[in-house]
Amino acid sequence: MTGTFYVATTGVCNTDGTMAPPDYGLVLEALLHGPLGGVRRGAGCACPVVNPYRQQTVGLDCVDAPLLRRRNLESYLELVGRPRWLLIGEALGYRGGRFSGIAFTSERQLVGGPASRLPWAASPPFAATSRNPALWLEASGSVVWGALGGRARGVLLWNAFPWHPAGRRGPLSNRRPENALMAANLHVLELLLAAIGAARPLAVGRTAAAALARLGVAAPVLRHPAYGGATLFRRQLAAVRGRSSSR
Repeated sequence: MTGTFYVATTGVCNTDGTMAPPDYGLVLEALLHGPLGGVRRGAGCACPVVNPYRQQTVGLDCVDAPLLRRRNLESYLELVGRPRWLLIGEALGYRGGRFSGIAFTSERQLVGGPASRLPWAASPPFAATSRNPALWLEASGSVVWGALGGRARGVLLWNAFPWHPAGRRGPLSNRRPENALMAANLHVLELLLAAIGAARPLAVGRTAAAALARLGVAAPVLRHPAYGGATLFRRQLAAVRGRSSSR
């Protein structure tokens, strides 16, 4: 399925005096048409990469799922505004951005009940896109949004590899993007860094740090919140942001 993004951002001031989002046009175009070299073959398996902004899987995705995910991402970018911080993870996970369209964010945080829904997602246009009646929920995303106090303004969440690399267990599994696959698709991250200008990047985990290093960008490395890293991640993020605000 093909489509397009419709975000038209200029970087000028909004009517309330706040800065409008950067111009993400080139980023979203590359996001829509990637990735390059998306299937790992060998040992009798073919592990694909799903681009959730233009592809859908029978039995897993609802009607018009790619369109809904593009709208979710567009609306989120508008809410972030002009970012001061960029938190970069590894890749979209099947419990998170694979179905929400937003890094470190799950369907339940967009359209779930009051206990799980993020405050900025209290009304449309946010939508679920999977056929999971319980809605997907990602543990790492819950930790990240908890550390941010549930606020979207000023902090952009993204991934070094901004699509979903499925694992050996099928479309509802994850894998770490191979080095060659990551290297072939760093142009999206490079375009994003150019678009956001002075926003300060933070690498969430070693894979993200390595991707930034390939682009010549030095960034503080935060412990990934998965596999017991939640407490350290919260402490490191608070410390980095606290040092910046005290300058």
